[in-house]
Amino acid sequence: MINSITPNLLDCTLRDGGYYNNWNFSKSLIDDYLSKISKTNITHIELGFRFFKKDYPMGLTAYTDDKLISSLNIPSNLSIGVMVNAADLKKNGLDPLTNLKKLFPKIHKRLDFVRFACHFDEVFILSKCVKWLKKNNIQVFINIMQISEIKKLEIQRICYFLKKTEVETLYIADSLGSLTSKSLIKIIKDFKKFWKKNLGLHAHNNLNLALKNSLTAVKNNFKWIDCTITGMGRGPGNLRTEDILIKYYPRDLLFIDKLKKNFFTLLKKKYKWGPNQYYKLAALYKIHPTYIQKMLSDSRFKKTNYTSILKNLKKIDAKKFEPTKLYLGQKHRSRKKVSINNWSPRNLLNNKDILIFGPAESVKNNKIKIEKFLKKKNLFVIGVNSSSGINENLVNLRTICHPRRFISDSSFLSKVKTPIIFPDSLIPLKLKKLINLKNKQVFDYDLKISKKNIFNISNNSCEIPIPLVIIYTLAIVLTGKAKRIYVAGFDGFKDNNPNIDETNYLLNIFRKKYQLPTLKTITKSRYKISQLKI
Repeated sequence: MINSITPNLLDCTLRDGGYYNNWNFSKSLIDDYLSKISKTNITHIELGFRFFKKDYPMGLTAYTDDKLISSLNIPSNLSIGVMVNAADLKKNGLDPLTNLKKLFPKIHKRLDFVRFACHFDEVFILSKCVKWLKKNNIQVFINIMQISEIKKLEIQRICYFLKKTEVETLYIADSLGSLTSKSLIKIIKDFKKFWKKNLGLHAHNNLNLALKNSLTAVKNNFKWIDCTITGMGRGPGNLRTEDILIKYYPRDLLFIDKLKKNFFTLLKKKYKWGPNQYYKLAALYKIHPTYIQKMLSDSRFKKTNYTSILKNLKKIDAKKFEPTKLYLGQKHRSRKKVSINNWSPRNLLNNKDILIFGPAESVKNNKIKIEKFLKKKNLFVIGVNSSSGINENLVNLRTICHPRRFISDSSFLSKVKTPIIFPDSLIPLKLKKLINLKNKQVFDYDLKISKKNIFNISNNSCEIPIPLVIIYTLAIVLTGKAKRIYVAGFDGFKDNNPNIDETNYLLNIFRKKYQLPTLKTITKSRYKISQLKI
């Protein structure tokens, strides 16, 4: 029962936690989770997202489709729901309701609620969507993200708009994890001036304040509180389910402890979510925590560079985690280019034997062997991003194409005098300014982001689905008519990593389309490029 003292708890472990394991929760885990949660006082379960199907494979709770819901043993006392990103409803130039109906071709009989995750301006596209869901007896929650950045006038506009709908509960999400109790109370007062229905809080734990902020919300008559087991969730994670239960239902911890022991303790050991100094700085700098999550989970980012990465993120206004915003939709501007006129990769690479080396430790571990080999074979050496391990005097060229690499690798690339190739029109000026380009030759090989899994290569540009530097570099080498290609330092990671899986996935598609010269590896390759007859 919801009252002013005891909040209604909504556990969203399988949805928010999926940011770490690509939503790869097994059906047996989900069933055990539902069974044990049903024995607690938690009544609402957000099973996952309802994303549009993507070319790259994702786990069960990324789509939470009707087939999955039908296959589960869902206890009768649990209300089951999914989250929809409001941004997804603006895709393909279609009306939001049309897109919503594509996501829900029919309403499953065990689906009880839908929660929309919205930035401020996205709330106002949802009127018809809310009406349609309510007509189908679905409870609707509106989740306002980055609440710390919303102004009072914007709060007023949101509330006045939603008053005209049948939405009963408005959630505020501390996406940047920057709220203190003092700042939260101020936001609560602003909302209560304009919103008389239920309020809920989704707390992030950057500052280790998720519990304190949630209790503050409850004291201010919030009816709904989000939680996740062990805090599993995007960035530093969320309010821990076990922490809020001990305040209101301590006897329920027995069932949560069993889930932790069986599943979530091992997941946390593997993915290492939770507050730390970097998430704290992200909150203070107003940096979206997913940038930090990506940085910490990718061994190609060195710990010695973390501070400079954070400072660079602060410079470019990284409040929203929008990796595609940095490169999708960039117009190919007519401003002055940094590249050499009439340049083509063929000018540099024609009929040469090439070594492409990446960031893995195997390069450093085999430094003497590799350097001896490349001298003997007279190889033209290309280093991707800030990959090291080979004497920089032996490196002929460096390639970089992902905007995030301009953020993370700017210090290294500013120091070296090695020529660089990058897609000039793709990279925003504010990112190019992070690298000192005056002390080196710079070449422009254009890159366009394709829809779906389309690959095209021409003399001066390539078109690929996402800016993966290994594919960008192979496109350059292919255009340059290289004679033979060797690779080193693409060992991948010890644990499964969605980023590496995606690289393999796209490389395999690339392999099927293009025939490259003989490609050989001189160190162990997780990408298995040596086996790709491309």
